[in-house]
Amino acid sequence: MELAIVTGDSKGLGYSVSQSFLNRGIEVIGLSRSGNFLENNHYSHIQCDLGDIRNLESLVVEMAQKVVDKSPKRLYVVNNASKVEPIERLGYLENEQIQSAIHLNYVSPLIINNTLVRELKNSEVELVLVNVSSGAADTPIYGWNVYNSTKAAMNMHTRVVGLEFEQLGKPYMSIAFNPGVMDTDMQATIRGSSEDAFSDVERFQEFKKIGALRSPMVVAEGLVELLVDSELENGRIYSVNEVL
Repeated sequence: MELAIVTGDSKGLGYSVSQSFLNRGIEVIGLSRSGNFLENNHYSHIQCDLGDIRNLESLVVEMAQKVVDKSPKRLYVVNNASKVEPIERLGYLENEQIQSAIHLNYVSPLIINNTLVRELKNSEVELVLVNVSSGAADTPIYGWNVYNSTKAAMNMHTRVVGLEFEQLGKPYMSIAFNPGVMDTDMQATIRGSSEDAFSDVERFQEFKKIGALRSPMVVAEGLVELLVDSELENGRIYSVNEVL
C-alpha cells in the first residue's frame, strides 16, 4: 500500500490533492487548522496549527510511528500549507506577521521533512518529499517580501535535499511543484490587497475576470499523476505547465 501526508488540506489545493490521492486508493493523513470533511475510510485528519512550531516535532514523531506501523511501500509528503500574507512593503510590515508567515511557509515544512527522514531512516519505506512552490520563488513581486523569500528558500531546500538524497543510496526523492495561479482563497486575499501595498493587484483581479485561474482539482490531479506515474528527478522544481 501507499500513504500520503498532506498539509493544509482543509481547502484549496491541499483538499484537492487529498481527494486525488484517495481516488487512486492511496491512504491520506491530512493536517490543517480546521477540519477536512473528506468522507473516506482511507482518510484521517490531524487538527493542528502548523504555524505554531513549538509542538510540531513531537506531532511528526507520532505520525512517523503511525507510518512505521502501517508499513507502506511509499510515503508521499506534500507540504502545501502556506499563506501569502502579509502583503505589504518593507517598513510597513508587522513583525509578528513576518514571523508567523516564515514559520508556516518555511520553518514548519523543514521540521516536518527533517523529522520524518530522521524517524524513518531505519524503515524500508520509499519517501517522496513534495514542497509546493510558486512562481513567486523566482520573480520579485512588489509587496510580497515575505512570500517571495519563503518560497525561494523552499526551492533551495528542495534542491539541497535532492542532492543529499542522490548520495544517500536510499529510495528517497525531494521535489517542488509550482501550481500556478488557481481559483482559491489565497487568490481572493491577493485581489483584496490595497494598491499601495501591492502595486500589481489589478492584474490579479483581471485573472479572475477573464477566467485565467485553474481549478485546484485539475492542478491536483496533474500533480498526483506526476508523483504516482512518472520517474521523478531529485531536486527538480516542476511546473504545472509540465503536467497539464
